[in-house]
Amino acid sequence: MNPFGEATDLTQGEKIVTISSVVPSVPSLNHHLEKLKPQVRFLSSLVRSLQVSLKKRFGGIFINVKMATLTQDGTTAPFSDPVYLKAAALDPAFSLMWIDHHVLVSLEVKAEVRQHVKELILREAVETEQPTPCVDEEEQESLGQGEGLFAAYHKRKKDVGTTPALQLSHYLHIADGQNVLLFWAMNMKVLPSLFKVAIRVLAVPASSAPVERVFSHGGIILRPHRAQMSDRLLTNLVFCKCNAL
Repeated sequence: MNPFGEATDLTQGEKIVTISSVVPSVPSLNHHLEKLKPQVRFLSSLVRSLQVSLKKRFGGIFINVKMATLTQDGTTAPFSDPVYLKAAALDPAFSLMWIDHHVLVSLEVKAEVRQHVKELILREAVETEQPTPCVDEEEQESLGQGEGLFAAYHKRKKDVGTTPALQLSHYLHIADGQNVLLFWAMNMKVLPSLFKVAIRVLAVPASSAPVERVFSHGGIILRPHRAQMSDRLLTNLVFCKCNAL
């Protein structure tokens, strides 16, 4: 059960990105249970029950990675929102590596899943991208923006104006297990289109556990002997408690 505990810790954190861990964790747990099947003698029914529960609880993820088929009753499977796929791909700790290692389908289907995830990211990157007017060097010099006494000594950085597709290709090439927050803080200007998508999808919490902890802190602070506390003071105290370094 250690892998289940690890997945729970990853998806219930407060000061880390959690949503990107959902999709990699589910196929990884399923792969872990598949490996246990031929090894266990007396707990085979428990392993099968865990696998059935996993596929039922996270049916949308199994459908999106083509490890399961759509339901015939027309209901939306849980965790079928594409934000989970985009978040996993835009976390350099996972990128698209989870498809190769833990999605138990053929190589052709893995290629289809990989292409589908790329299209989801590119579609949102194009939708959120706003064209900016191009200013050449001579015009920039005439405007005098950011000019200093020794500005002529500095080399100007040219904006290559890469497309979202080229940025995605570059991102997949350099993503190699880095910390997600540090990575995007360092590459926000190199990958501007993907950065806009990343800050949207990676900000979503994977579970309600952090929010429930906020309410718990509020209950601890507002005790019966402090019933005269104002709403503003309670709000500030809860904010300080939940955002302390």
